[in-house]
Amino acid sequence: MILIVVDSIDPEDSSGSKVNVAFISNLKKAGYEVKVLTLNKAHYKNLQLGELLVEPIKNLNYFLSRVQRVFQRYVKIDLSLVLENRFGFSFTFFNECQSLQKELEQLDTNFFELIITLSKGESFRPHYAVLHSLKWHTKWLAYIHDPYPFQNYPEPYRFVPKGAVQKHRFFKKLAVTCRFAGFPSQYLADHMANFYGDFLTKQVIIPHQYDSSFRIGALPSFFNKEMFNLVHAGNLIAGRSPEGLLKGFEGFLKINPEARGKAFLHLIGPSGSYSDLFEDFLEIEEFLPRPSLSYAEALALQTHATVNLIIEASDSAYSPFLPAKMAHLVHADKPIFTLSPDVSEVRRLLGVEYSWQCRADDSEQITHIISNLYNQWKEIGHNMSLNRQDLQNYFSTFHLDEKIQFLRNEV
Repeated sequence: MILIVVDSIDPEDSSGSKVNVAFISNLKKAGYEVKVLTLNKAHYKNLQLGELLVEPIKNLNYFLSRVQRVFQRYVKIDLSLVLENRFGFSFTFFNECQSLQKELEQLDTNFFELIITLSKGESFRPHYAVLHSLKWHTKWLAYIHDPYPFQNYPEPYRFVPKGAVQKHRFFKKLAVTCRFAGFPSQYLADHMANFYGDFLTKQVIIPHQYDSSFRIGALPSFFNKEMFNLVHAGNLIAGRSPEGLLKGFEGFLKINPEARGKAFLHLIGPSGSYSDLFEDFLEIEEFLPRPSLSYAEALALQTHATVNLIIEASDSAYSPFLPAKMAHLVHADKPIFTLSPDVSEVRRLLGVEYSWQCRADDSEQITHIISNLYNQWKEIGHNMSLNRQDLQNYFSTFHLDEKIQFLRNEV
């Protein structure tokens, strides 16, 4: 049996939770018996993942966290900067980690072959809890989905977070202590080893998963699958500017006027950092931004897109990230147009010979690539495909099973 310790099993709350649920589901599909330890949330649906929901214990940290919230609500002073620079983490973080740790101490390690910690965003609560549960260390795969802490991010995302010194110490201890360190991408593993050398001999690359049994929703009414549809579904956070894409799409329409009313650019998801930029291009009727859709609807758009887009940092030469949606885009088997730095995990997987890739700020090349994709669509229509069996295998449950079998043999 495998024990999974995870922040959230709600696939609607973040891309990290989506891939974590897919990871658990695909372990079960591969035939493993799985027990999931996660923090109790009232809105969780019954996902039938073998979850063991943990209620936060009411200790000193629990009460301090609520005192802090009440104080901040009425006094309008944010205490988190002072407190987290002193202690490294919030009182809520400590309370939830201790809740998980208490449950871990009550479980018998002999019943489990592996313990795997999964997390989302900058949380890493499961990792902190297992780090302080010594009896699990010899069986521990610490899965690290993104760089941590934030001062270890590549540009343009790097900044010094609250409690940076304590967070660094936490991960230094983690690197020394865990039995295995799992990463979704090879470049991320190499990147983190630059800061914590112990990861070098412990790294295991397990790409993000896609749960093919998840129910795909109906297509939204604004989407006509008979048209040439470029689709980007995902959060356009600061640093992932779509300006080059918008200029490139505008240039495409200028040199291909017959594409008006036939070719559409869909940017789906939060994009508050670029609201002013969007205003400059809203006169283009074929540009269709939407603030958000449900996960099921986003999957439907990606499944029926003509071309799926990946947008990464426009002012960086390097990206170690594997986008969480990459597994589904491969599964959807539609051409992927990636706007990525010259050195990136996405380009590493697609290969240097792959045609549909360029930098996010190269609007002229974007115009050229969209034009080529559009001409191909005019010739073969819905028969356009990614056609990459190697990537289908890489993101398969079979490949996941191979990785888990290796870990079991090493314990």
